[in-house]
Amino acid sequence: MWRDMHIAAVGVEEAAQHSNTEATVPNGGYAASCMLAAASAHLSSRGQSDTLTAHFEYPGRTAAGPAIVAVEDVKLAGQLSTLHLTLWQGGLLPHAPWIAPAVSRRVVLAYTNHTNLGSFAGMSLPTGYEVTAAAALPSPMPDFERLIATGADDAWEEAKAPAGPSSSSDFTRSLRNWNFYEPRAGPLTPGALDMWVRFASGERLTQAALPYVVDSFPFNLHTFLAAPEVRQLLLEPPPAPQQDPTGAARAEDLRKKDRQRAGLWFPTVVMNLEAKKALPDEGVEWLAVRVTSKQIREGKFDIDVLVRDVEGEMVALSHHVAMIVSMEKNTREKGASAKAAL
Repeated sequence: MWRDMHIAAVGVEEAAQHSNTEATVPNGGYAASCMLAAASAHLSSRGQSDTLTAHFEYPGRTAAGPAIVAVEDVKLAGQLSTLHLTLWQGGLLPHAPWIAPAVSRRVVLAYTNHTNLGSFAGMSLPTGYEVTAAAALPSPMPDFERLIATGADDAWEEAKAPAGPSSSSDFTRSLRNWNFYEPRAGPLTPGALDMWVRFASGERLTQAALPYVVDSFPFNLHTFLAAPEVRQLLLEPPPAPQQDPTGAARAEDLRKKDRQRAGLWFPTVVMNLEAKKALPDEGVEWLAVRVTSKQIREGKFDIDVLVRDVEGEMVALSHHVAMIVSMEKNTREKGASAKAAL
C-alpha cells in the first residue's frame, strides 16, 4: 500500500505546482485526478486500471502540498472492481499508520468502479439521443491551427479572464493551465456553453486528466449559462432609466453581480464522473466540452458536462453540485487546531 500512497503524494505535489498561487484550495478535479492515479496503480496488477465511474465528495478544503490516498478494496471481481478512496492531509507521518487521527483531515472521499475499458464487451444499441442536435459536435469545426497560432478563427475565440489585481486569474491559478475556445457569436444553444479545450502547455489530454477536464471552466461561464434575456442585459447597453426604470434597475443589479464575479469561489460539493470510452494511451490534444445548468439559485447550482473527441464520440459524462461563496473562504488560513473533517 505504501507504493500507492507514494504515487498519490507525488501527484498532489504536482497539483500544488499547477494549481492556484494566491488561493489556497487546489482545483477539485485535479485532486480527483490524483486520487484516481492512486486507484489505477492499485489495480494495475489486476488489469483494471481504467476508471468506469467515480463519485467524489468534498467535505473539507484541500491544500497545495503532500497528501496520502488510502485505498480500500470494497469488491474485487473479474470485470468490475469497486474501491473506497480517502485523501488525507495535515499531520502526515513518514511511516505507518501514515496519518495522525487527531490532526489529519479527510478532505476528499470517493467511491470508484474500475475495469479494463479496452476489453469491456456486451450489447450495444443506438439511442434516440444520438440523432438529436445535442449529440452533434458544435458547428462549425474550428481551425485548430489558427486557434493555437492566433487565439481565434472565424467562429471560435479563446476565453480570457479579465486582467487586473482583482481578476479571477489572480485567484485561480488553475485557469491558466487551460485554453478554452468559445463561440464568437455567443451560445450555440440557449443556456449552454460549447467549447473546445486543450492544455495551455500543449501536453496531451489523457484518461487520467478527465476529472480535471470536467471541473475546469472559463471565467465567463455564467454568461453562457444565464437565460438569454439575462445574458442580453449583461452584455448589451442597458435601457435608459427615464424610458424603462425597472429594466434599467434590473440591468444595473445584474451588472453589479457580474462585477462581483472575481470575488466569488465555486467549490464543488459532489462530482460524479462516467467514462464512456478510453482515450488513446498517448492522449489527444483537443476535446469538445458542453456545459449546462438547470438552476442557479440561493448560492448553489448544478452542472452537467458532456465531453467528446474530435470525431464526435462521447468520452465522458459528469454531474456536479457546487456552491457560490466568497473567495475569502478559499484564501483564508485554516485554524491551527483544525480537526478531521469527518
